[in-house]
Amino acid sequence: MKNASIQLASPLEVTVIPNMVIDQVVPEANELQLKVYLYILRHQTDSDQIQVSQMADFFNETEKEISRALRFWEQKGILVAAQDNTAQEANKTVSGQGESSRVQQLSYETGFTLPVHPRLSRNEVQQLSKDREFSELMFLAEAFIGRPLTARDVESLLFIKENLCFSSELVEYLLEYCTSQNKKNFKYVESVAVSWASQGITTPEEAKEQSQRHSKQVYFVMNALGKKSDPTATETAYINRWYQEYGLTQEVIGEACRRTVLATDKNRFQYADKILRSWSQAGVRSLEDIAKADNAYTQKKAPASRRSAQPAYAANNPFLQHTQSDTDYASLEKLLQ
Repeated sequence: MKNASIQLASPLEVTVIPNMVIDQVVPEANELQLKVYLYILRHQTDSDQIQVSQMADFFNETEKEISRALRFWEQKGILVAAQDNTAQEANKTVSGQGESSRVQQLSYETGFTLPVHPRLSRNEVQQLSKDREFSELMFLAEAFIGRPLTARDVESLLFIKENLCFSSELVEYLLEYCTSQNKKNFKYVESVAVSWASQGITTPEEAKEQSQRHSKQVYFVMNALGKKSDPTATETAYINRWYQEYGLTQEVIGEACRRTVLATDKNRFQYADKILRSWSQAGVRSLEDIAKADNAYTQKKAPASRRSAQPAYAANNPFLQHTQSDTDYASLEKLLQ
């Protein structure tokens, strides 16, 4: 078959997944949670609200399982599920509990909705280069990264400047910070910008304070766990969770890292997270609290360990269940002489 022309049956459609979701949340999601998230992304532009019942039918799952998967993404701050009053009453009648009935919107940080990313034509890029303020930013960016900007780089720069509302001074510090970390890829620059915007950072001073605090915390943990490489996004997410979500101090985190290194060479972040999650739930806030928790654990386990010291063959033998007499027979014999 020569000179065959092949055409797609329908126009190509795509669903875009934010990098921060892939880097920070996807590693923790199970199969159904991933399916639910992809379904929501696929249908988020539909005019109708996304119903839990629709997803349950689509995936051949119960509405309860779908609702549980939705709660995972709500807890991560990725989506907001609204409860319809009518559906809520119906759910209470049927199952005794009110489940989230529809997905209202997606957001990519708690309290922060990610703006739409611009897509520019060649003509639009040329027009931007004629704008004095933006052309100065483009020149500055090229100086920092050491090469001419691509069209995609210009889109990212415009997104940071206009959509994230960064001042020129904050953009300059952003570029300075990223290149000081030897990160000259605009995808990395943009991800840092989104992180700062989600934290409400609006000035170079606020960004510098956050960066200094973040760097000290991150590299303290990396060293404590014996990691010599730069932290990945997933590792950074773990560290942020320990400091921010669990609210633990550096000395407590350091102790968990010490125990982790002694216990395992693999999956150290996951191992340390289990320790720190249990300590956080137990209200541990200091090394003294850890000592008390260790002592309580030892006391709890002590009776069981003493029972396990008895041979198995003697456990149920009535002839071996007596205690040894402490009578001094030698003394008694002298008294009888």
